[in-house]
Amino acid sequence: MTTTPPSDPGAERDSRAALAADAEAAKAQAANTSARAKLLGWARRSIDLVPTSWLITGAGAVLLAVTALFGGLEAAAVDPIPEVAVGETFAGSDFEMTVVGVELREERGNAAVYPDEEKDERVLVVVVDVVNTFPTPRSSVSGEKPSPVINGIHLDGIDEKPSISHADDGAGSPMLQPDVPARLLLAWIVGPDDYKDGDEIRLTFPDSTHYVAKNVMRGDYWTDVHVGATVTAEVVEVPAEVDEVPVP
Repeated sequence: MTTTPPSDPGAERDSRAALAADAEAAKAQAANTSARAKLLGWARRSIDLVPTSWLITGAGAVLLAVTALFGGLEAAAVDPIPEVAVGETFAGSDFEMTVVGVELREERGNAAVYPDEEKDERVLVVVVDVVNTFPTPRSSVSGEKPSPVINGIHLDGIDEKPSISHADDGAGSPMLQPDVPARLLLAWIVGPDDYKDGDEIRLTFPDSTHYVAKNVMRGDYWTDVHVGATVTAEVVEVPAEVDEVPVP
């Protein structure tokens, strides 16, 4: 008669422990697989929700950052500032402006400045023909800095704005009527040795963008003031007028 040998209690315990360990490992692997699947699904849905333009912008930012590491991008081409000659007209800020000449004077004449004779101060005058091409009257002066109007014409080497007057009657800070030509004097007080006959000076014309405000501040405005053109002119010294002495 054949008999079955009695089982080993220690072996049975080891077998059950191994089966339990395998079950726990399988459960952990399944949980990890499920977590990865959820994470990938969330990432795909998140990417789908991001606008394409954002992705392009982000890619552009990465490209710029990488490019900067290798010396940066080449500077974009900038249009040169136009140069006009004395007698030529520049259109900017809804004005037509033409430099007629530059005078160095001992006396103010109709210029709206008052030099100190004791200090031998002189007057540098830029004669400009101006036409207001906007359909309503406009002032020739503005307190803005930089100014979009006539006192925004800048003279290299002098920070102050010019004083503006009519050449014919000396009226200061004149209003400019639409399409009415006006000859204006732009004047600066200078020292006795600052300029001399034959010197070249450089002027810049202002240009700007017109817009109409419709909310709290209403009306016409000119913004984004910048240099529209330059002109180089020669200084002509004008001697002081000498009163004639009557012949006895």
